Amino acid sequence: MLSRLPERPRILDVVWDEVVTAGRAGQHPDAFALQAVLGNETRQASPGAPTVDQAVLQAALADGVLLANDLTLGRRARNLGARWLRTADLVLLLRHAGWCTRDEARVGIESLWSAGRITESLRDEYMEAIDG
Repeated sequence: MLSRLPERPRILDVVWDEVVTAGRAGQHPDAFALQAVLGNETRQASPGAPTVDQAVLQAALADGVLLANDLTLGRRARNLGARWLRTADLVLLLRHAGWCTRDEARVGIESLWSAGRITESLRDEYMEAIDG
């Protein structure tokens, strides 16, 4: 579905290292899934910041949007003026824009739930929104 976005996602090198590289080393299943989906995307050097979270917030403010499932980071970005979307929100937007089918959106949401990225109740809400 990412290939249908009008703009390529911005993936910071420090985020890749923390989420995918370290996640794979720790055998986290979602790290393998993220690598499969985002492995061909270009990683960008992060803005100079003392922490990964601060680098992410700087990039989100520069771009105006943050795509992340991290609740604390998302709220901080939103409070600073960036729009925050969870991955499931992006799937729903793609569906409503007609950039993916109903079935593709349902598989995307189910995959997020299976990987532990969203709760069962959120999965159910997103499924209703896709079907509605």
